[in-house]
Amino acid sequence: MGFLSPLNYSDRKMRMGLGMLRQVLEKMPEEQWNTDEYNNPNWQIAYHILWGVKFYLAAGPEHYVLWENAIEGAESLGGSQDWENPDEGVVVAGHHTKEELLGFIDELENHLPQAVEALPFDRSSGFEWYPYSRLELHINNIRHIQHHTAQLIERLKAKGLSGFNWWADQNQPQEW
Repeated sequence: MGFLSPLNYSDRKMRMGLGMLRQVLEKMPEEQWNTDEYNNPNWQIAYHILWGVKFYLAAGPEHYVLWENAIEGAESLGGSQDWENPDEGVVVAGHHTKEELLGFIDELENHLPQAVEALPFDRSSGFEWYPYSRLELHINNIRHIQHHTAQLIERLKAKGLSGFNWWADQNQPQEW
């Protein structure tokens, strides 16, 4: 394989992360989808991942276009920092279905080449709370996908589910 430009490399790595997330969502049993066993149900972590991908592919917060099926406040997982929590008074009503979130992945993947190509990797991130380059923000976005996808995998493995293969390239791996 030859040298990949940062543009092609980042597109490929984000697709791999989204592919792994898709694999996890497809294998997730219905009884684990909206379980109240955790502070944040599995569907909400998946939505948080996808919201973050879409948000940080925008040129900046003022350019973000909310996903048409968004549930207000569901992007926030709750934590010790103010920015980790929904705005005051927001109650997450309902939940996204597996089909909705798989469709959200499709939408992100379909627009990924154009979104990544539009990123000026050598310029500021466009988000004042991330004082580094757009390339570094994009790498952080990929790490965010991997972090929470691994969190979902760990939850499912604790329930006895297995078969979550790590992607080494843009193609889904075969069973080991």
